[in-house]
Amino acid sequence: MDSNTSLLSTVLFSDIQQWDVKQFFLRKVHSTYKIEELGKHLIHHTEKVQPSDFPDDDFVILGVSNKIGMFDASIEKGKDIKQKYHIVEENWLAYNPYRINVGSIGIKTSELKGGYISPAYVVFSCKETLLPEFLWLMMKSSFFNGLIKDSTTGSVRQTLHFDKLACIKAPIPTIPEQERILKEYHETLDEANENIIKGDAFSDRLLLDIQSEVSDYRKQDKEENSGSLLQIVPFSATRRWEVGYIFKEGRLETIYNSFKFKAFSISELQVDSLFGLSDKASVEQKKGMIPVLRMSNIVNGEIVYSDFKYLPKENASSDKEPNKWLLSDGDFLITRTNGSKELVGKSAVFHSDDIYTYASYLIRYRFDNEMVLPDYINILFMSPIVREQIAVMRRQGGGQYNLNSDEIGSILIPVPSITIQKAIIQKYYSTKDGANTFYEKAQLLREKAKADFEKAIFS
Repeated sequence: MDSNTSLLSTVLFSDIQQWDVKQFFLRKVHSTYKIEELGKHLIHHTEKVQPSDFPDDDFVILGVSNKIGMFDASIEKGKDIKQKYHIVEENWLAYNPYRINVGSIGIKTSELKGGYISPAYVVFSCKETLLPEFLWLMMKSSFFNGLIKDSTTGSVRQTLHFDKLACIKAPIPTIPEQERILKEYHETLDEANENIIKGDAFSDRLLLDIQSEVSDYRKQDKEENSGSLLQIVPFSATRRWEVGYIFKEGRLETIYNSFKFKAFSISELQVDSLFGLSDKASVEQKKGMIPVLRMSNIVNGEIVYSDFKYLPKENASSDKEPNKWLLSDGDFLITRTNGSKELVGKSAVFHSDDIYTYASYLIRYRFDNEMVLPDYINILFMSPIVREQIAVMRRQGGGQYNLNSDEIGSILIPVPSITIQKAIIQKYYSTKDGANTFYEKAQLLREKAKADFEKAIFS
């Protein structure tokens, strides 16, 4: 029997790196490239700085997104911060040693502001034998994630410190080979992005065509749109005393005046609304748990029923309302906050008989269906007459763009008869597949880029 798989195999005490059963079942790494310990190609950085020692400097602290890598979130200038932070420079990598197994690994790119990260993170850079992006993509691959799980310690909260990362053996192609693999990866991604652009163009044309049935609005050029800072704004007409808001509010009147049907605000149309749950969800579904829809589940005006987190069903109940946070067919969900200004206010309609709840960054609306259909509202929320209203109202703070319930409630939409609304809904859903064809191809290409990258290394 192979000594690597036998429970009765003899292992020298000096060879034991961690007292964990899985240590004896480490998966084999196969590759046409030289396999070496990563530590030979990495530099561990432990430099720290305490922002409170530099009260006159601006500090932007980085975090790590489990899906896309690093993102930035501002810390106010001069804030009295007692904690020390790791320094992170361009092309350095950082990961959360307690969440590396779920993809918490980021790379500092030139586009990102900020050069500091929590001391809880492991920070390191690559020697000249390893390209940072190549390592970052390899560490986010499925096979490497298995190597990470083999090397972590602990049960509920697994930990991977730098010394364990340094001991992981992985394929290290030559720099020209790394560049070639990356080039092929980006060529496939570029093709995916081209399909996204084509899908967006198809969708935009469809939405403009539908919008023309209820509004004469034509989005103005920046020069026409800008207006004058010296324009007179009546005190009674000003809803928010911010220069940026006052400067743009004139755009709203142009939109409102374009409506072909009587306009109603969201607050006038809604029966009720409710913020989602802020309870910490689990990536693992245990008995009695239900899926939680998050803002990442809303894509192109639809709900993507995948990549869930879970909460106990009782969390979605209250003493007076057993089904308080459970979604019903026809519920309208809108994202109230997002790091991207283009994505705040994105929406979708829940259509399912299954049991779901939703997270705190979403607001659930229910409407008077004798006046308006949720799918009609959702279509308009993708159109310029609503997106422009959101652009005027959204606010930025802490690296996020936000809409509160009052701002969402003040959004105006033209409301034709139910018969016309149904015709618009039918037109949209019977035509939008043209855009989805491009989006689906883009998704397949993204998956192909990732799979081809991994196959090129671990085979």
